[in-house]
Amino acid sequence: MARYTYTLRQEISHQGLNKYRVVTAQNRYELNQKIAAIQAQWDEQWRRKCEVEARKQELEARKRDKEQQKRDIEKAVKFAEDMTKDAVDRLEQIENILKIQTKPLEACDMYDKTQFTTSVPVKPIPKTFSREPLREDSIYNPPMSFFTSISKKKKQAFIDENDEKFNLDYKKWQEECDKISNDNSNAVALYREQVEKWEKEKNEFLRNKEEFNKGIDELFVSYREGDKDASEIYYAELLERINLPLEFENETKCEYNSDNKMLIVDITLPTIDNLPNLKKVTYVKSSGEYKESYQSDAFMKKMYDKAIYDIVLLTLKAIFGANDSNVEAVVLNGKVNTIDKSTGKAISPYILSVNVSRESFKDLNLEYIDSKEWFKSSKGISAATFTKITPVAPVVEMSREDSRFIDGYEVADKLDDSVNLAAIDWQDFENLIRELFAEEFNSNGGEVKITQASRDGGVDAIAFDPDPIRGGKIVIQAKRYTNVVGVSAVRDLYGTVMNEGATKGILVTTSNYGNDAYEFAKGKPLTLMNGANLLFLLEKHGHKAKIDLKEAKELNNQNNF
Repeated sequence: MARYTYTLRQEISHQGLNKYRVVTAQNRYELNQKIAAIQAQWDEQWRRKCEVEARKQELEARKRDKEQQKRDIEKAVKFAEDMTKDAVDRLEQIENILKIQTKPLEACDMYDKTQFTTSVPVKPIPKTFSREPLREDSIYNPPMSFFTSISKKKKQAFIDENDEKFNLDYKKWQEECDKISNDNSNAVALYREQVEKWEKEKNEFLRNKEEFNKGIDELFVSYREGDKDASEIYYAELLERINLPLEFENETKCEYNSDNKMLIVDITLPTIDNLPNLKKVTYVKSSGEYKESYQSDAFMKKMYDKAIYDIVLLTLKAIFGANDSNVEAVVLNGKVNTIDKSTGKAISPYILSVNVSRESFKDLNLEYIDSKEWFKSSKGISAATFTKITPVAPVVEMSREDSRFIDGYEVADKLDDSVNLAAIDWQDFENLIRELFAEEFNSNGGEVKITQASRDGGVDAIAFDPDPIRGGKIVIQAKRYTNVVGVSAVRDLYGTVMNEGATKGILVTTSNYGNDAYEFAKGKPLTLMNGANLLFLLEKHGHKAKIDLKEAKELNNQNNF
């Protein structure tokens, strides 16, 4: 469904606020809507800033007038009270993030509802003709003098003179009429041309609007059918519409896997600097200045941690609130856009990750829940506090995008154009896994040895990593599967890790894992690598391969006959 891929981007900035952002969207209308919303928000921030400065300057200018000063003091006190109330209200909004209402998206919510605002061309008013000159008009029949009337020659000359005057005026009138007729004809022709252009623009506008809205209807049909692309667009749009009481650059990316009905969501979270820390504003009459007091560092750290956990719960509330049976589990990865103070460079590390099933989420009472305690009980991964940026590894990472993915199945770089890892001989697969992890660990002086193999495509290997911190004995198992790997395989791996006295276990598959497998692996020294992760690791070491589960299943069926 390439039609839903975001392809448009535009840079916008605000000179006064010194802000910059790159806006992306799937179509021009949506891009314009996003830009308009961001610019409106920036304009409001700028208006507030200018208002504060203007009011300060106004008060300063009127200090010399004692009577005015009295009124100004009252205004200043009121302004300080308003600023304090605004600060309290903003903190209260952040405190009540979980009370923000979310609702499932309907197709009409994403429709293009703009109207064609170009005015219809105004019909021209035709110019009127002046009155036709008549020979009987008095202007052409002035009184004849006595001496002229008694002279036949003079009389005829007098008549000829008036005839000539009439003829000249009549000719001038005809020329004027011709010009007016021509002007009227040109005006009508221009009007018809303008109307035709207007109608064409209107029809094109309505066609584009209808086509866009039709595409939205198709998107929702595909989304309800569990289509990958449509589901990712739907949930990204749903989450971007959450109106958080914080000012930060929010980005959302989604990846949907129909095999295990899992939605992986990457969201951008605010930093502590995005939270307002103003506590109170007081007007000092003696100095005529405003005094601002701020929340303590301890208060801000506590509020920031709560806000992050609340945003996680609110995001899950919006997703599961869609009443979509196509999503049974959500892996939520949260990252922040910040600056590494040791290098001065921009970084975007993940600071939390959690895997939540629909079944476990539906039993939560969000009215009384402690979001931090819930996160811990759900075995979410994060540092003890978010104020110190501590990167964490996501529970499940999004697959690397590859244009060669086939029929919704995961495909990545190829060893060569003919090798399908999901269908190769089990011994070839055994050696490929051994060689791959040998390259991964040998760079640090490690060693990988095959311990046993089975004809179902499974491989057991032992890696010895000499790293004094993260190293040790690592058990590696592989499943050359075309179906979802269940929890039993993960239990088997964990048992092997315990029996071998290993420090870690790695399970590699050509397919994917069920949510029960991820749930079991929580909090245990286990790493689950799906087909996409395997292909990425191959590419990292300069190899290419593909995984076509559909092709492998067909070959298996043929071999069984």
